[in-house]
Amino acid sequence: MEENFNRPISPDPINSVPRTQPQMPIKPVYRKENNLDGSLKLAAIIFSIFLVILSFSTIYSLISKTQGQGEVVTNQEKGNITVSASSTVYATPDIAIVNVGIETTGTSLKEATAESLRKATNIINFAQGEGVLSENIKTVEFSIEPQYQKQAKGITISSYKVKEVIEIKMDVDNIESIISSALNAGANTVSDLTFEVGNKDAYVKEARDLAIKKAGEKAESIAQGLNLSLGSPVSYSDNDYGIIYGVKTMEAGEPIAAGQNAITVNVYVTYSIK
Repeated sequence: MEENFNRPISPDPINSVPRTQPQMPIKPVYRKENNLDGSLKLAAIIFSIFLVILSFSTIYSLISKTQGQGEVVTNQEKGNITVSASSTVYATPDIAIVNVGIETTGTSLKEATAESLRKATNIINFAQGEGVLSENIKTVEFSIEPQYQKQAKGITISSYKVKEVIEIKMDVDNIESIISSALNAGANTVSDLTFEVGNKDAYVKEARDLAIKKAGEKAESIAQGLNLSLGSPVSYSDNDYGIIYGVKTMEAGEPIAAGQNAITVNVYVTYSIK
């Protein structure tokens, strides 16, 4: 049997199936952000804010300033000017204060104290007779000192020394007569003579009024120099002190001069600016 090799070969039922090219899974495509562009935008925003703040700070520093005595602030809020001033007035004292000292000695404590009491009573009675009130007479010092002596049987007390100091506050016109009577009554010392002004408040008020006037004039001058208008006072404080003249220890026959007292008041005032 003759085979025909020229006949077409029938297709392979398995291998003849058309094959497609294997497909790979599709990979999602992501857009990559440009981080550099975002950083530049953020930096630009921060720099813009800084420029705004710097502008406001520069304007404020040009508006605010310090000048003259006290701090002066001229901005949207009300500013202030603070000044200080002082004034002194002189007053002739009308009150004198003196210490009268008594020193007595006795062989016994009773004898010494009795003698001291006798002298003190005479001094006080005369002062009251001159119009000195009892509340203006007081004992400011009292002491007892035993006096010792060495004997064959040992050291014994031979006597007692009593010291007493009486303070008398009186009118200046009576000072010479009271001191003289105290010495005649047995006083051994007259010391710590001082002079005061009885109506000191009136002199303090006078000095304060003058100081306030000076402070107002000073503040007004500062405001004009800065082309500002001065407002009302917003705070005030002051202090006063007196200098006492005539403090001395008296000696017999020495003239007495009261002199004058200097009363000074310092004021501190803060004014608003219109």
